Amino acid sequence: MKNLLICAAFATGLAGFNANAASAIEVENYERAYELGNAAIKNENYDKAYTHLRAASEMGNKVAQFSLALMYMEGKGVKQNYTEAYLWLNVASEADERKWRKVRDQIKDALSEQQKVALQPYVDDYLGKYGAEAQEVSCYKKAPTGSRIKRMTCVKQIDAHERRL
Repeated sequence: MKNLLICAAFATGLAGFNANAASAIEVENYERAYELGNAAIKNENYDKAYTHLRAASEMGNKVAQFSLALMYMEGKGVKQNYTEAYLWLNVASEADERKWRKVRDQIKDALSEQQKVALQPYVDDYLGKYGAEAQEVSCYKKAPTGSRIKRMTCVKQIDAHERRL
């Protein structure tokens, strides 16, 4: 696995998506992409799930980022790629979700110091493009109505100008 990670780190293509202030349309797309991806996962339609979860992940959805990382780890809908999984886990772990950090840390603990150093610029790049600050996303835990189990919820902020319209 270690060799896979270091080799894949240098072969990884880093597609760019960078939004400034979100518009109402972007917020709708953000929410819809995750919903479609999540539904596809439940139906085991991993190719469709990948398409939607990748879009939601690039828009900063932390739950989608974690789900996408798991797809990469398990090779569902994509070629198994621990480097991509690790990169998305780092971005998802900005949210205060202990389980997500634990999964990320399991991969991190398997890396040598040299591999960690080699991957850090990629982690920084993903955080700069898809992180909470870059994508204007805030996350919190909330229990659905009728439940005491709190789940991670992320919201894309709407530009102040859009709110006035």
